[in-house]
Amino acid sequence: MTLETMRAFCDDLAARQTQRVAPLLDDNIEWTAFGPIDLFPFFGHRRGKTAVLAMCGEIAASLQLRGCDKESTLTDGDQAASLLKLNAVYTRTGRVLSLRLALFAQFHDGKLLRLRALFDSFDAAEQALGRHIDLGAVA
Repeated sequence: MTLETMRAFCDDLAARQTQRVAPLLDDNIEWTAFGPIDLFPFFGHRRGKTAVLAMCGEIAASLQLRGCDKESTLTDGDQAASLLKLNAVYTRTGRVLSLRLALFAQFHDGKLLRLRALFDSFDAAEQALGRHIDLGAVA
């Protein structure tokens, strides 16, 4: 059930079908995506189905996915890890983003209980802004 749930979750989120995501989530879901929340408001930590569904809506409003290539998914018991390649239009700037994303998930009774999303958020910020960020000037 874990692999099927993970695939359905990724497919529904990529298709911006947030209403189909709800039955896949545990009521006590915990979701963390690391990155700059000023640029990507759907980053950060969320707890509970209502908060995570609101965040899924933020993702759908912020990114228009053009492609989601699930490169690999591994499962072990109630845990799964997926490596994805996303191509999306960032709606705030109209820029096309090309990102690699790692998802680490834990399930309970066939529903998503915990999700951690990791990727190069610095690269994503540069792509979204359309310019190189000079760290020497920032420091």
